[in-house]
Amino acid sequence: MIELARKKAEKILEKDGVIYFKATKPLTKQEHEQLSDKVRYESEKTELKIVLVPFSCDLGGEE
Repeated sequence: MIELARKKAEKILEKDGVIYFKATKPLTKQEHEQLSDKVRYESEKTELKIVLVPFSCDLGGEE
């Protein structure tokens, strides 16, 4: 992923061909939009399914 995205998000789970990322801190609306755009771009470029979950979200079952 793009370096900026790595600073603002971390991989929390990879399961069934889907990679879940979560913000490392609460983001402003603008930061969230920028990160979402970067994640969307990487997802399209790599053909991987990448999901950006909200900072407050707990997926549970993290391995």
